[in-house]
Amino acid sequence: MKFSKDYSKLSLDEFTTIRKRSSMYWPGGIIMISTPTKRFKAEIISRIRIDKSFITDELARTDADCTQEELITILGKWYGKSFDDFVLLKMRRV
Repeated sequence: MKFSKDYSKLSLDEFTTIRKRSSMYWPGGIIMISTPTKRFKAEIISRIRIDKSFITDELARTDADCTQEELITILGKWYGKSFDDFVLLKMRRV
């Protein structure tokens, strides 16, 4: 799983990430995390299906170091503005 920058959350033992819903993200799975400067493994602890209306300023700040509006714009650039089928993954370093 690639991250475009070294988000502050990635220094924590547990963190979240919002991704396009995919069959490859399930609790118990181990994922290789890759940032511009780090690589480490993390286990998926939980998976919650969400849409854009679930994204609050608080979630955006903890998940992406930005505002709700900025995060929704970023997701729109990655997945298309009309795409609205995401998962909120809670992960733990292993």
